[in-house]
Amino acid sequence: MALDAGERPLAETISLTNVWQFDSPESASAALSGETSAHVYRRVTHPNERNLATKLAALHGAPRAVVTAQGMSATSALALAILRPQAEVWIGHELYGETSKLFQSNLAQWQITTRVFDPCRDDHLAELADSQSALTFIETLTNPRLRVPNIAAVAQATHQAGGRLAVDNTFATHLLCRPLQHGADFVVESLGKQVNGHSDAMLGLICGRDELAVASVADTVKTMGWASSPMDCYLTHRGLLSLAVRMERACSNAQALAQALADCAAVEGVDYPGLASHANHSTANEQLVGGYGWMLSFHVPPDRHGVAQLFAGLRPEISFAPSLGDASTTLSHPLSTSHRSLSADDLARLGIQHGTIRVSCGLEPTQWLVERFLSALR
Repeated sequence: MALDAGERPLAETISLTNVWQFDSPESASAALSGETSAHVYRRVTHPNERNLATKLAALHGAPRAVVTAQGMSATSALALAILRPQAEVWIGHELYGETSKLFQSNLAQWQITTRVFDPCRDDHLAELADSQSALTFIETLTNPRLRVPNIAAVAQATHQAGGRLAVDNTFATHLLCRPLQHGADFVVESLGKQVNGHSDAMLGLICGRDELAVASVADTVKTMGWASSPMDCYLTHRGLLSLAVRMERACSNAQALAQALADCAAVEGVDYPGLASHANHSTANEQLVGGYGWMLSFHVPPDRHGVAQLFAGLRPEISFAPSLGDASTTLSHPLSTSHRSLSADDLARLGIQHGTIRVSCGLEPTQWLVERFLSALR
């Protein structure tokens, strides 16, 4: 199995040292230059990072991966490593709010031009193919509306433009989708979500088909101080071992809950690619393996009192927590949390309003979970 790639003791040990000692300056220099695989300094790499990165690279079918302090540092390191001033970037119109902010605001000071497009529209892909895009950035399953771009089609358009495609695969993980197999050049993930699975670690992942490009990203991570924590790597590695079992249950719960919500009169709409009514259901069938994900969003009337009552009716069993991927089911409110940095026009264009609720499905008994939501919606 790819999960066994690399050396793995029965229980991984945690290496907390900041620095390693050497017999001579020459041996330290050889390690720092990459001539040997010895560790030198935790900011460069450490045993827990290397163990986790090696396994995730194998699982994604990549020659190399780098684990960073968190998901946003992974995306930031990728951008800084491969973009140059005055470069053009194309980003999906429906991304995690902080990712959109990074490209449209933070990178603007580097004279980087960011263009927003809909990766599910053929006419937008034609424009991308005729562009000067150096980097295209999309999500496998978009946040929070769960749309499913055709990665192969976006990759083809990007490569025709002479650029490279990066895919945020957080909502899918390698179990549901391996973007490199569909033509993507890079994959980034927030490992503190479903891969860790217990909301007690923050890490990011970058892997890619070009080993030299990933090495450049690793150098940026080192320089910027975005290195991972040994403890967080250990916790996430432990989560990786049970990921397949957890994903199967969480995806099953999401499918059942999405169908129940779609049939509920109090719900105005449900975003879940496993529903036949979803606009990208056919693409999801072709691109996702083993399920349609554990995330879904649904929409109720945008009445503040009604939304507040819904959250109150689901507590304490179903918590409001502005993150995702925990073993327990949690709720989030994109307008107030993950997408709060977007303009009113952007929110309206994306269909995010006060009644938009994002659900991260956990491992609870399916019937109990469905009944809990339907009871709160009555």
